[in-house]
Amino acid sequence: MGRHGGRHANPLRRGSVAAGAAALAWMTTLPVATPALLVAAQATGGCAGDDCDSDTATWGSCTQGERLDATHWESTPYSGQPWLNFHGERTWTFDPTPWMGSRPPFLVDVELSFLPLPNTDGGGGWAPSAGNLSEIAVLPSGLVQVTNDTCAQYYVRVVLTYAAVDAGAAGDTGDAGDAGRPMCGADAGG
Repeated sequence: MGRHGGRHANPLRRGSVAAGAAALAWMTTLPVATPALLVAAQATGGCAGDDCDSDTATWGSCTQGERLDATHWESTPYSGQPWLNFHGERTWTFDPTPWMGSRPPFLVDVELSFLPLPNTDGGGGWAPSAGNLSEIAVLPSGLVQVTNDTCAQYYVRVVLTYAAVDAGAAGDTGDAGDAGRPMCGADAGG
């Protein structure tokens, strides 16, 4: 005798006709059961309450977001202020143009946390985002849209990086709000 209770304890192992018929009968029930299971999973899974109510909000003005230097803008500070609510299916439209002008950024860093103050004791920390947790669209007008294409609740911080602007570059007219001169902050024209 083998260690599994007999020479042929597992009838599927030896390919018996009875075991094959039983396995075939069981497998033929799968296509009937699978749609019912899928419907049940869709009805009960993922989203609860208003977690997946899609909406769009805009963030950015002289009092929302901040220019860190000539090539960086942040939606909220790294610490000290709550990060922005980023519930499922929310799209944030970030408008850094009052600070950075109408040029589009070349890099968008999205950071996510489960809590609004991730960099405090017990704040839980944060991680860089990826995939459909933050779908990014950089618009030619300088606006940036970030969408949480899940049903999960997060808090978000966005840092935009821009190419340095040559003050004498073609197209730099010196008007407030153009690519070379912001309308907000210490570097504002006027």
